[in-house]
Amino acid sequence: MGIAERRERERERRRQEIVLSAWQVAEAVGWGTFSVEKVAAHAELGRATIYGYFESLEQLVHTMAKDALEDFTKRVAEAPGLAEALDAPVRFSQARPAAFALLFPPSMDLRPPFGGDAMKDIRQQAQQIIGRLERLASKAGASLPDDAQSAATFVAGISLAGAVIPELRSSTPLRRRWQDFCLGLSAGAPPVDVKPPDDADS
Repeated sequence: MGIAERRERERERRRQEIVLSAWQVAEAVGWGTFSVEKVAAHAELGRATIYGYFESLEQLVHTMAKDALEDFTKRVAEAPGLAEALDAPVRFSQARPAAFALLFPPSMDLRPPFGGDAMKDIRQQAQQIIGRLERLASKAGASLPDDAQSAATFVAGISLAGAVIPELRSSTPLRRRWQDFCLGLSAGAPPVDVKPPDDADS
């Protein structure tokens, strides 16, 4: 291994360590007071070192958002049935609260690191991942709006509500009954294979 390659690998390792520290800070303090200074202190690095890897707080947050989107996409894709896919947001919010809050913020955050076009694009992608389940819900016999976009919004709303309404979030049986009711499905219907379709199928 050459010197240049070794340096690049070391740089990538340090970059990943910074991102990990950033997630630990976000989970500990939330996004309201998240800062490069706090990440640097947690990572035991100087602010200048952090800025050597991420030129701005906005770039660091965007990198974290891409990481969160990748994880969320994988969770939806690996769901074994429709109910589990609809539960992907609640499971994601339980496992990674800060990542969920970054992709699905409870209110609009206009601060530059959180409200720019790049972040809006990532959040839209996260919404679209859930919205694609409308095709799978339809396959299961769900009662959905005729318009495809409205149907996607309908399914996304059902899925996200399970993550943000405390009573649904804390009770899987209640959440299942509510999902079935909203989708017009019979309770206990057989599971449907819900691997999200490839974009080529759309």
